Amino acid sequence: MNAPFVLRRMLEYCSRHIYFTRRLPARFGSLRLRLSPGASLVYYRGLNQPNFTDLYDFAEHYVQPGQTVWDVGGNMGVFSFAAAARAQASGRILCLEPDLWSVRLLKRSCTYNRNRAAPVDVLPVAASDRLALEWLNIPERGRAGSHLAQAGGVSDDITGAVREQHLTPTVTLDWLAEHYPVPQVVKIDADGSEFRVLAGAHTLLQRHHPIILTEVYDRNADAVSAFLHDLGYALYDFNRGETGKKPIARADYNTLALPSASP
Repeated sequence: MNAPFVLRRMLEYCSRHIYFTRRLPARFGSLRLRLSPGASLVYYRGLNQPNFTDLYDFAEHYVQPGQTVWDVGGNMGVFSFAAAARAQASGRILCLEPDLWSVRLLKRSCTYNRNRAAPVDVLPVAASDRLALEWLNIPERGRAGSHLAQAGGVSDDITGAVREQHLTPTVTLDWLAEHYPVPQVVKIDADGSEFRVLAGAHTLLQRHHPIILTEVYDRNADAVSAFLHDLGYALYDFNRGETGKKPIARADYNTLALPSASP
């Protein structure tokens, strides 16, 4: 085991109980977010960095004032609050996050930004293809990689072994659409559950065709691609954001899905 790896693991461990406040870029109203590097060490470097290009570009180019936006897998809320700034006071944001540790920070961010942007409603559940109770795995190296046990997450070589397990309720987006305003924009970061999330949103997508940005693991790419194509979506590689957007036939890690009539 080499020294840089050991030092990084020590930093990850020591960061679990560190919290601070950072601001979104000025184009998103410099909204304040309560963050922790216990989710990911990337937060030490602040919020003005290339890691967030896809989320910022998605919010800036596809969220309009007055819209309803759903953020499936909110983590620290970077996209939720960027979308809130774009949607303005007349919009509405729903942030789904099953890890209660992250939910606590998200609610603090909501307090910071009350009356400064669209309201952000935080719902402590996971999205899937059924209403159920499932185990949520919290990985050793960073809570941003938390995932439903059935999804498998990414390799243990990246996230480390499972640190904790918690039961979490799962809902479908179709069920949610019966109880909350239907979204025009949806972002999905479900760490391996993305196909199940989409399958549980079939009626919503078929009837309303929201614009979607979703992370897609390679093992799910064929199923996700076929599912979205069948519903009339065109797929784009969004790994480099709006300026690097290009049409693709097979879903990539950051996939933008636009209704076929959209530019």
